[in-house]
Amino acid sequence: MPLMNNESKPSRQAGDHPPLLSMVIVNWNTRDALRDCLASLFEQTGSLTLEVIVVDNASTDDSLDMLKADFPQVRVIANTINLGFARACNQGMRVARGRLLLLLNSDTYVRDDVIARMAAYLLSRPDIAMAGCQLQYPDGRIQHTAFRSLSIRRSLFEDLWLYKLLPATRGADLLLGGYWPSDTEKEVDWLAGAFMMLRREIFLQTDGFAEEFFMYGEDSEWCMRIRRSGGRIMFNPLGVVYHIGSLSSDMEWTPKERLRLCHLGGLRAYTRLNGRLPGLFFHLARLLGTAVRSAVYTLLTSFTSNVYYKSQRQVYGWQMGFYLRAFGYIYGNSAARPLKREKDSPTFS
Repeated sequence: MPLMNNESKPSRQAGDHPPLLSMVIVNWNTRDALRDCLASLFEQTGSLTLEVIVVDNASTDDSLDMLKADFPQVRVIANTINLGFARACNQGMRVARGRLLLLLNSDTYVRDDVIARMAAYLLSRPDIAMAGCQLQYPDGRIQHTAFRSLSIRRSLFEDLWLYKLLPATRGADLLLGGYWPSDTEKEVDWLAGAFMMLRREIFLQTDGFAEEFFMYGEDSEWCMRIRRSGGRIMFNPLGVVYHIGSLSSDMEWTPKERLRLCHLGGLRAYTRLNGRLPGLFFHLARLLGTAVRSAVYTLLTSFTSNVYYKSQRQVYGWQMGFYLRAFGYIYGNSAARPLKREKDSPTFS
């Protein structure tokens, strides 16, 4: 884990005193987006004593040269191989000096002082372990980043459409994610790893992400572990952070492979927290739900040429096949990356 020469120098924003906030940004070949991210942070986050740590996972796009030339105040950890998102985040958090830590994706940027507002919010709520704010795509579409915990009951509740038996607001509250408009403060079970602000002692108490996760699943596992230890996680849409999304992963994986990793990450996260037998039942619940949905949409397309039904039949047919094959992924080996390349259909584009 060689450090660039400027790694030992404190941030200009932090000065000689420990900063209020340490930002940890993991980078893999996103030089231009990283430059925009850092420029917006230093321009807009002037009201905080700030430390920025970039953990570079062996980029080959001159990211390190850009950091050295344009942002000498940034602390840089330069890995010689790609260690993955979870391990790299932990590297940054271990050397961070701030009272608060912020995990932020390299393909994000801000347009106002939202980071400082989130820090003030977290400091004003000593009962909160971690907080997230609203993320949006550059075109203004909301990214759903707050979720309920992974569970067998909730999985079946969603996949078997049982939530439709409840009032819409009640169903949305029970599921969060894309069912919820992300427009109010709410206690949640886990946040997507693109933006996580937490107290430094939470990292010290929990050791951060489980490092057997390369990418995907590590955020849900860690957050649910924090929740089980009594920590509260809050979502507060008091500001917007813009997130391009999947910039690094798109370079290595197709959309279908990325979706497979997301599903596989959920299975591994649940199994790690609950054990292999409960994990098997969770896996079976996911398989049952997708099989039912696949069967329903297959039946519907036999009576109508509705394009949406056809696309859903394809999606859930693929998911059912994935959950069948995933028994081998989970119990046959522990590889975190895709086992082979997969071709994509337009449904997954």
